[in-house]
Amino acid sequence: MDNKISFLGTLLILLLGLAPLSHAKEGAKTRPYREHEVYFDNTSNELNVYKLYGRFDGNTAFILGGIQGDEPGGFMSADLYPNLVLERGNLIVIPRANFESIIHNNRGVNGDMNRRFDNDAPRDIDDRIVEIIKGLMGEADIFLNLHDGWGYFRPTRVDDWHNPHRFGQSVIADASYFVARGDTLHLADMATRVIRNMNRKITTPEYQYHFMNTKTLDPNTDFPEMRLSATCFALTEFGIPAFGIETSKNLPSLEMKIRFHNYAINEFLKLMDIEPEHPAILYEPPKLIYLMLSVNNGPMQIVHPGQTINVNAGDLVAVQHIESNYQRGLSCDIQDLGTENDLQEPIRVTTSTNIVVRKDHSVIGKIPLAVDQVQYSLMTYIFEVNGQRRAILDQQQLEVRRGDKIKIIDVLFDGSRSSDFVVNLKGYVPPTDYNTGEDRNYLIDTSQLHWNKYSLHGEGKVYPIVVYKGDLAVSSAYISITN
Repeated sequence: MDNKISFLGTLLILLLGLAPLSHAKEGAKTRPYREHEVYFDNTSNELNVYKLYGRFDGNTAFILGGIQGDEPGGFMSADLYPNLVLERGNLIVIPRANFESIIHNNRGVNGDMNRRFDNDAPRDIDDRIVEIIKGLMGEADIFLNLHDGWGYFRPTRVDDWHNPHRFGQSVIADASYFVARGDTLHLADMATRVIRNMNRKITTPEYQYHFMNTKTLDPNTDFPEMRLSATCFALTEFGIPAFGIETSKNLPSLEMKIRFHNYAINEFLKLMDIEPEHPAILYEPPKLIYLMLSVNNGPMQIVHPGQTINVNAGDLVAVQHIESNYQRGLSCDIQDLGTENDLQEPIRVTTSTNIVVRKDHSVIGKIPLAVDQVQYSLMTYIFEVNGQRRAILDQQQLEVRRGDKIKIIDVLFDGSRSSDFVVNLKGYVPPTDYNTGEDRNYLIDTSQLHWNKYSLHGEGKVYPIVVYKGDLAVSSAYISITN
């Protein structure tokens, strides 16, 4: 089967403004090599695309996992393939198409992403991800979509869990054959060959695989919703063989689901003459080893499970790295303060909470974040009034005469840096092009303070000075002007 070179994917990405963060180097490359592209980096919608190029060119297989977030057998199986070295052929792997739904262990937080493969204009983030997947289909010679479904498919009804409308333990195609550009794709024959080889390794009859033809393009199909699926789009728009691989959610272990998915993938790769170094099927439970984080952009700290992080109210906490026995599918959530994924995002903390670390949807660690409610009543304000130094404390008043020239020199608080704070005199605008709210070290003529609406009671006599740590007002003092 000839390799296809498609410009559709590139065009879609350019039109949508979806330029990826790429870890691949430009220029000619020596085979074998791999590329890694990241879209929507460090968000709950992060999309990782891995492209593996074998020592010798050949067919390209596209493996898609996690388009539905509550099907871990599929995305955990796909997760084993990005680190392969290929002898012949190429791979495109997206382990987690719908990372946000995986974090929530939900089929689709924005609806079913596998029912969005139409030609409508993108409406939301899920549609943007689908457009990226569509573009990658144009680079592939076969498309495999990994799923976990309830029950066990059987060609004829046995009972509620074994019947033609159950998807588990099946290889699915939208037709038994399909004619594309004058070439007949014998989908049923391909799936049957794969299933025959798979079942030689599956000794339990209950768990053996069957071919499921959804007859998607038939007007009388029992599964009309499949016309909006990824496999149907790949088959009809790009003319490549496309299959859904389903394990059963009723299987007794996640390891078994991963293993059966791997059996199917490996047999399809053989069928396409793609020769990989197969990954290990052994499943190891994920665990958190440590976090690396910074507080207020300070030096990096290593925090192990069982430790507590102590910070002050208003501090910025940024988790920079998660060290685990897995590299992919990791996220952290500073509970109630950020998003589902706060990795590398500075989050201002005001109350005690937890940093919850997940591998996909499973919590693998919880680091307590203890916030001390600091007593800012001990903050000291340093002024210069007509060239003379004066000092007051939080909530006190600096008494001056109208026309006095003053400077707010600094604020001091034990255990904090002066640069942690912004000092803002309400009713004063410094002589700068851009007002940041920072009013220290400007010479202020009190006779020019006329914005009465900012003064206490609107009388134009007492003006507040408010100290902020981030968006949090932590202290205030006052300038009292007499005539």
